[in-house]
Order: sequence, then C-alpha cells, then structure tokens
Amino acid sequence: MIKKLVMICLVAFIAMIGSFHVSDSVSRAELFKDFSVKDEKELAKEFEILVKARLPIIEDPVIKLYVQSVVERILKVVPPQPFNFETNVIYSPVLNAFATPGGYVCVFSGLLINIEDEDSLAGILSHEIAHVTQRHIASRIDRSKYLSIGTLAAVVGALLAGGGDTSGALLAGSMATSSAAMLSYGREDESDADKFGLQYMLKAGYNPQGMAKAFQVLQSKSLGARADFPTYLSTHPNINARIATVNSFVRGLKSSQKDIKTDNTHFIRAKALAVAYYADMRFADNYFSSKKTAYDYMGLGIVARKRNQIKQAKDYLQKAVELAPQDFLMNRELGRFYFDVGEFSSAKVYLEKALSLNPRDYMAVFFHARLLDSENHVLEAEREYQKVLKYAPEDGEILNFYGRVLGRQGKEFDGYLQLALAEIYKNNEGRAISWLKRADSLAVSSGQKEQLKKAQTILAERKKYWK
Repeated sequence: MIKKLVMICLVAFIAMIGSFHVSDSVSRAELFKDFSVKDEKELAKEFEILVKARLPIIEDPVIKLYVQSVVERILKVVPPQPFNFETNVIYSPVLNAFATPGGYVCVFSGLLINIEDEDSLAGILSHEIAHVTQRHIASRIDRSKYLSIGTLAAVVGALLAGGGDTSGALLAGSMATSSAAMLSYGREDESDADKFGLQYMLKAGYNPQGMAKAFQVLQSKSLGARADFPTYLSTHPNINARIATVNSFVRGLKSSQKDIKTDNTHFIRAKALAVAYYADMRFADNYFSSKKTAYDYMGLGIVARKRNQIKQAKDYLQKAVELAPQDFLMNRELGRFYFDVGEFSSAKVYLEKALSLNPRDYMAVFFHARLLDSENHVLEAEREYQKVLKYAPEDGEILNFYGRVLGRQGKEFDGYLQLALAEIYKNNEGRAISWLKRADSLAVSSGQKEQLKKAQTILAERKKYWK
C-alpha cells in the first residue's frame, strides 16, 4: 500500500471515528482499541464514499467488469473472508492499485495502461488482496493505541493542504511524520503480501512471474520521474530484492506451474479501450500505430474523434469493424461515433449489432437509450436507461438523461429526484440542493418522502468529503 493510500485511509478513518462523542478528559487513543472486522467493514464503506466523492470512476463495462473478473478469480482461491469485496477503476494516470481493510479494491487507469498482460495485473491485485486477508492496516491501527485523533487529524490536514487537482490533492504528499508512518506498510508487511499474493496467483491459475513483471514495469516507469510522481513503488522498499525473491519462488516451481500460459484476450480489449479514452493522446498514438489489428484501428479512431478529426476517425473505426465484424466492441464504438456526430440511422445499425452480439454491454445500451430518447421514444428509452442503472446506479450522466426522460412523461417528482442524484454523484452540491428542493415541493406520498430522505442522506455522506 502506498503513501497516498494511507492518506485516504486516514481521512476515512478520522471521518468514521469523528462521529463519536468523547469527553476531553478521556484519552482519545482509547478509540483505537480492538479494531474489529465490523470496524473494517465500516472503514471500507467510508473509503468508497471518499473515493467516489473525490475521484472519477470509470464505468465502462469492458474495463470495469474485466478488472472485477480478475479480482473475483483471485478471491475464489482466497480463504473465506468476513466481508464482501468491491472493485472500481479510477480514472487517473497514477500507476497504482490498492485494497483497503474491508475489501474495497481500486485500480487506477494508469496502471492498466502501462502493464503488459493479465498476469501482471493479477500479480498486483493478489499482492493488494493479501494485505486485506492478512489485516495489515487493520492490525497497525489496532496496535497504534498511543495515537490520538488530534494527531491524526493534523497529519491529514497537512497532507490535504496542498490543493490542486483531485488526484494530486488527494494522492500526493509527504508521509514523514511518525504517526502516518505507523499506519503505512513496512517491509515485513510487503514481504508477507508478496508471499501470500504469489500463492493466490498460483492457485488461481496465473503465472506467478507476473508479479515480478509488474514490479519491473512500474520500476522502469518511475525512473526519471518527478520526485513527487505518485507511483505504486514509492513506498515499496528494496524492490530489486523483492523481484529477486519472486524469481526465486518461480524457479522452485514445477515446469507445469512456471510455464502457465494466460489468455490475454480480455486484457488486450480492456487495455486498448483504456489507452484510447484515458491515456495521453501521444502515448495512445504510439501504442496503436505500431500494429494493424482491429483494436489499433479502433483506438486510432477514438483518438482522432477526441481531436475532432471526424473523417479520419470514421475511416479508422470503419476499418476496425471490417477487420472484426463480429466483435461487439468495434460495432459499439462505430455506433457511438455515429451518434456523437448526429448520423442516427447509421448509429442505430451498429449499436443494435453490438447489442445483438453482447446484450450486457451497458455502454451500448446507454447510447441506444439516448438514440431512442432523441427520437422521442420515451417509454423505450426509460426502460433502456433503467437497464443501465442496474449496472451503474451512481453514474451521474446516466441519471441525468433518465431524470429528463421521466420529466418529459410528466413524472415530475421522479424526474427531479433523479436529476438531484445525478448532481450528487457528479459531486455538484449547489445543483443537487436545487433539484432536491424541487423534488421536496412535489413529495406527497410516504414512498416519495422516503426516497427524498434517502437522497438527502447520500448528499450528507458525500458532502463531508467535498472541498
């Protein structure tokens, strides 16, 4: 776990325990005793709220469900845990992943973009999951009985004082203080996570060499970076020795275990989409220009569209479909392009083809819903938006379109409520309050009042982490 994660952990932990009233005459260090599984679950929930209140989450199912599938594959071989793991992908160039006490797992898009295969991703995730199963942070919190809430608050305040963009303000900073260092991972924890992570990888059918490969890639990416470049390895000491330990472990395996071949089909798909939409465009140009696969033409088309090079984008995306006519993603991206440029008849052809190939591609469902919405097929659009919201219930963009299609049908309370939730999940307090007031003026039934109360609770939970 890196320094930047510890800061998030401290913020969430302080927020969680800050709700308890303790007399000034009572030692506040008492609150750190017996950090239980129940406490871990509550902390994981606070982490989730904090991350979603501060950082953009990637909801594209090609990326999110892929990363989630790797986590789930590892968890199948992990001893039973007392909590449910949740996985999200964060849009950030940071080369990082983390898993908090209580099982909240996050992978940054920068990590997915820079590693080379699924074994490498599994290596990082197995390591982070091992931190959870071995209760490393939870144990450190439990042992830190001498720390006061005031001390921790001061540490967090100093770390967050830098301002700047969301990822930088939240994830960068010095952990020089002894209090913060107490809650970071030491070499023993890291070695422990490597050891258990390698075992999890092997049992899950991954090539354990992937862990060393991931460390090597991340180490090379950090060379020559700025001093404050928040790489995954920034607090992972003696990385060369750890790589050597992994390689030694692999050498001791049977040939059948060390020669495992992992199918990278889904990794290549997810990485291509992540590079196209979330990487620096110069990086994407280099990545896609060296090969001539359908994914490369798709990626070049997406990047050209981002540059508003419409004809070039169209040519690339059409070429991608020509090379892989039965690939739902190629059809989806061409349909999405046609929708964006207002060629709705062509958009319909390719979006419907994508959905026939993969009905669970909720991004295609979303654009199909918007197509129906634009054609004033409001009932059909409403049903399609509802399908997407079952997959991504906290996506502000989807909720915004859903609220508006409800309003056009005269369902004013429901429409305003969804618009309020959209702004809450976009972390826009002013507009959220405005829409909630309109919904409140229309709330009549007990059910409506209960829905309104729930939305207000969600707003309050998020608001405490907004700047």
